[in-house]
Amino acid sequence: MSKRKVLLMGKSGAGKTSMRSIIFANYIARDTSRLGPTMEVEHAHVKFLGNMVLHLWDCGGQETFMENYMTAQRDQIFKTETAKAHRG
Repeated sequence: MSKRKVLLMGKSGAGKTSMRSIIFANYIARDTSRLGPTMEVEHAHVKFLGNMVLHLWDCGGQETFMENYMTAQRDQIFKTETAKAHRG
């Protein structure tokens, strides 16, 4: 069985926990508004595609935590940014 670590990082309120909950815990998007902010790191192990286990690390986005994550990380970091569209 293959194992992979997935690190969810980004600014506070960006939707990391919501995305994780929708994809891996079958949340409905509107229900994610009930989720509180992640403090420090939440860990979960998820079986994915039948033969893979993902070790999810959902990191809180508060600036006080970010420095610790970056100094401890030794593997690659992939960064994806999204922006909200402004509706006038």
